Amino acid sequence: MKRKLTRNQVQKSSLDKTAPSESKKTYPQWHNVIAGATAGAGARLFTAPLDLLKIRRQLQSTTTNSSAPNALKLDPFGLFKSMRQIVQTEGGLHSLFRGNLAATYLWIGYAAVQFSLYARTADFLTSLPHTTAPPIDPLNLPAPSQNFPSLQKSSAVVSDVFSSIGSNPTAVAFCAGATAGTAATLATYPFDICRTAFASQRTMSQGSKSISAFFYQAMRDNPMPLRTLFAGSGPAVLGIVPYMGLNFALYDYLVRKGDRVNVRDAGAAGAISGGVSKLVVYPLDTIKKRLQAQAFETFWGGGENVRSGMQYKNMLDCGLTVFRDEGAGAFYRGLVPTVMKTMMATSLTFAIFQLTKNTLQTMYDWSNKNEGAE
Repeated sequence: MKRKLTRNQVQKSSLDKTAPSESKKTYPQWHNVIAGATAGAGARLFTAPLDLLKIRRQLQSTTTNSSAPNALKLDPFGLFKSMRQIVQTEGGLHSLFRGNLAATYLWIGYAAVQFSLYARTADFLTSLPHTTAPPIDPLNLPAPSQNFPSLQKSSAVVSDVFSSIGSNPTAVAFCAGATAGTAATLATYPFDICRTAFASQRTMSQGSKSISAFFYQAMRDNPMPLRTLFAGSGPAVLGIVPYMGLNFALYDYLVRKGDRVNVRDAGAAGAISGGVSKLVVYPLDTIKKRLQAQAFETFWGGGENVRSGMQYKNMLDCGLTVFRDEGAGAFYRGLVPTVMKTMMATSLTFAIFQLTKNTLQTMYDWSNKNEGAE
C-alpha cells in the first residue's frame, strides 16, 4: 500500500525542489545558509527606504507629534512626499538608508538562520511518520506507558498529531516556517532594536554614530542590558509564528504544482505570501516597535518620532494604551509602506534564494561530474 506521503518525501519542501531526474540527489546544508544570506542582503538593499518610513510611522503618535516640526504627515498614501520630506530635512538621500548597516546584518543573519533551519525542520517533520514504531528494548523491560495508561494515551495523541502534520505538506511548511522564524528572530533580535533606534532618529547627533557605540551604550551602566536589547521580543515572537508560518505555507501551496521552482514563480509566490501574512500580524509589529522605542529611549533619548514620557508596562498594557489613546487605526499606521516593502522584500528574498541555490546546485553537480570523470 503506497503512502500518501510519497510526493512529500521526494520534494520534502518547496524550497528543495529539483528536476525529476535529480529528485534523489542531496546537497550540502550550507547551500541553504549561503543562499539565505545572499537573499537577505539583496532584498534589504532595495527596500531600505520603505522600511525606514514604516518604522517612523509606527512610532509617530497623532496625539503628541502631529504638530511637531518636520513631523511626517500621516496620509497613508503620501509615500513619496514623506520620502522627499526626509531627504530635504534630514541631510540628503543617505538619510533614507539610516540604520541600513544594522538592518543588513539583521536580514543576512535572519535569512541564513531561517532558510537553513526551515529545511532541517521540514525534513524532520516529514520523517516522523516513518519513525513511530517503538524502539527495541534489549533488556525486555516493560515500557513506562504500560504502567501508566494516561501516559500511553497522551503518547498516542502526540504521535497522531505529528503523523498528521508530517503527511500534510502545507502543515509541514507552516510548522517549519514558524519554528525557523522564531529561532531567526531571537538570534538576530539585538540588530532589530538597533535598526529601530537608528531609523527613529532624525540626525546622527541624537544618538550613537555606529553599531558598536550603540551596543556599548546599551550595556554600559544598564542594570538590565539583555532586557533592553530584547525589548518587544514577546510580541515579536508571538507575531512571527503566524507570520512566517503563513508565509511559508502560502508559498509552498502556490509553488507546489511544479516539479521545479523557477525564479519568476518564486518571486510571485513570495510577494503574495508576504503581503497576506503581514496584514494578519501587523498590529503585533506596531506594539513591538513601541516597546523597542521605549527601551532605547531610556539610555539614548527619544527623537521627535517617539512619544516622550510614555511608559508601557508590558505587551498587553501597550496594546490597551495605544487603543485607548490613539484608536484602532494606530495599530495599522504605516501599513501601506509596510505591505509594499514586505511584498517586495519577500518576493526578492525567495527569488534570490532560489536563484542562488539553483546556481550552487548546478556548480555542485558540475564539480562532482568532473571528479567522477577523472
